[in-house]
Amino acid sequence: MVTKKIRIAAWAMLIAQGGIILSGGIVRLTGSGLGCSDWPKCTPDSLVATSEMGIHSYIEFGNRLIAVALAILGVCIALLLWKHRKKRPDLFWLNIGLLAIVPVQAVVGGITVWTKLNPWVVAGHFVPSAIAVGVAAYFVRRTYDTGVRLPTRAASPLPTLSWIMLGLTAIIVVFGVLTTGAGPHSGSTMSTRNGLDNIWVTRAHAFPVWLLVITTVVGLVLAKRKAETAMIAPLSVLLIVELAQGVIGYVQYFLGVPELLVALHMLGLSATIAASVAVVDSAHPRSTEATTDRSLSAIP
Repeated sequence: MVTKKIRIAAWAMLIAQGGIILSGGIVRLTGSGLGCSDWPKCTPDSLVATSEMGIHSYIEFGNRLIAVALAILGVCIALLLWKHRKKRPDLFWLNIGLLAIVPVQAVVGGITVWTKLNPWVVAGHFVPSAIAVGVAAYFVRRTYDTGVRLPTRAASPLPTLSWIMLGLTAIIVVFGVLTTGAGPHSGSTMSTRNGLDNIWVTRAHAFPVWLLVITTVVGLVLAKRKAETAMIAPLSVLLIVELAQGVIGYVQYFLGVPELLVALHMLGLSATIAASVAVVDSAHPRSTEATTDRSLSAIP
């Protein structure tokens, strides 16, 4: 049985993964990308931020501390799951996977500092965080079931549609990273842009967004017609997040990408990833403790 503490810890992991994306965005938006001029130390002479380095060093070092907090949280969840590892190996190894991303991100983060925020390295630094949000969302979902798959309707197109939605989300993330790399928020006056045309890469980013919205609407209509009740709520949440993201995206574009709206858009990106994963998982249902109890009570 998955305990309440494990569920709370899983939610904390998801929120923290979204939080480190936001904190990384704040580093970039405030021009603090090289606030710490070295890695793993903040400066060649100091492990932590110093007053001599100014506010930017504290912002950048704060982002590094969140990564440390993520690692500590992952270890704590591993300890919580240790006695459940044989009954729920899926949860245990999902958390180990999330924990393993932390040192990878730390090393890539160090490379971004050493390369003076090369836009392609920065893009590579973001992708594992986006993946971690998706895995964390899946981890949360799995804490609400027993791990036993239920049969799905063979004729239903919804599982295939759900994977298309997740694929479109991945494409949106990639083009979003490229758009950021072409835009004005470089993270530091010393860093360069990726050289892509900002207008065209923005349009390339918007196109799969519209495809995702259309696919989600189609999926929601099908879910209601076929009485796939488990998918209605996740699809509805995904559609709401998509529309909010679309509004923020267009407004920020026409207002010259103000920092506050960019930060909100990054929060929305984490929400979109999590919601897309929830849709895929809802298309492949598993039994809950309640459904298991009902099945046992039906045995004569």
